[in-house]
Amino acid sequence: MGAGGSTISRAVADKMRFRYYDWEIIARAAQEAGVSPEVLAVATSERPPGFFERVIGTLASLVAGEEPPEGAPPPVSLLNSDDYRQFLENVVRELGRQGESVIVNRASHLILKDTPGVLKVLVHGSPERRAARFAAAQERRDLASVRKTIEESDRQRLEYFRRVYHTDSLSSQYFDLAINTDHIAQELAVDMIAASAREMP
Repeated sequence: MGAGGSTISRAVADKMRFRYYDWEIIARAAQEAGVSPEVLAVATSERPPGFFERVIGTLASLVAGEEPPEGAPPPVSLLNSDDYRQFLENVVRELGRQGESVIVNRASHLILKDTPGVLKVLVHGSPERRAARFAAAQERRDLASVRKTIEESDRQRLEYFRRVYHTDSLSSQYFDLAINTDHIAQELAVDMIAASAREMP
């Protein structure tokens, strides 16, 4: 959050004339799972399991046109978050096999770690610079609050990768290229990624 990864990755896709996938992955996986994109997004989010399981149950009941009883568990027929994540991972794998794509987030660097021809890039930065960039983009002045939001997002992401993939999400072993946007300008970052992608076997 706030590192500029989405902006950079979209610019890379434009420069290389590749397809760009972010929210579209959620939409495709949701279609295959037979649920709304909102349900699948919550199910595969980095929020703690208790949170999204409760929200999934609520959304499922609302989609069915029923008022869920207070404190009621999700319907028995509803898939759990692991099931939904499999749909999402299958979509990422298929897009990875097709090639000529920029895939943002969705743990794609881990899902595609053994797929030939995939360049895995980490775009990162210091919490201070990320908070300042995010606050400016959102036209917010409460920098301290934005910093707390970013720190909480980082914490949840780290816990998610440890819980689901049993690894540190920022471990260098999973990336071919790491770009620190505290020091690397967006245009240069785009050129570096594009040049690296062209050299992939």
